[in-house]
Amino acid sequence: MTSLSNPNVNATVTFAHGQVPDLLKKVEQLTGIALSLRSSSGDAVVKTDYFFGPCSIIRGTERGRQRCRRTYKNIEDRLLRRKVPFVNVCYAGFLVFAAPIEFRGEMVGTLLGSQILPQNISSRFEREVFFDHIISAVGIKDRESFYQSFDKVRFLNPDFERVSFMQFLETLGDNFARMAFSGKTWPEFFREMQREYRTFRNI
Repeated sequence: MTSLSNPNVNATVTFAHGQVPDLLKKVEQLTGIALSLRSSSGDAVVKTDYFFGPCSIIRGTERGRQRCRRTYKNIEDRLLRRKVPFVNVCYAGFLVFAAPIEFRGEMVGTLLGSQILPQNISSRFEREVFFDHIISAVGIKDRESFYQSFDKVRFLNPDFERVSFMQFLETLGDNFARMAFSGKTWPEFFREMQREYRTFRNI
């Protein structure tokens, strides 16, 4: 991926005091959605703690890990070209929400929300219909653990829920950029998010 004009973005966006990782963990717990922040070079700056479900099992196989890397590379390339948030369906059938983090017109990172089901797939039969091909494709050996791992995976309905979550990611990304590059403090950031999103009042 092409290098941008912020050569130290990886070090800057890690937030040495741990503010962003702590926030992402809290938001993950609140929403039940895996979040991660990646630099413009594609490196994971803040890894999610929420990939304990099917995505973790898929990535535990060599074929699954390679396919996931290709998926995220394609997402980041698209964001770099268009700088417009979008939702994508990964090869395994999960929704991936992606929002660019920009500063002074340059894309300095990517905020991702992933491991989201496109619909409510709650029964074992439904899960097998939708995901049996993944077990074969990537070589998952423990079939039972794979299907049990779906129990805490969220789904988002089309229209309102997905649009709202995308707007939420955009707002998070904008505030992260201001914190990292414009001197915005953690209390200022948190107060702004609480004003804009009612759910933050419970964090």
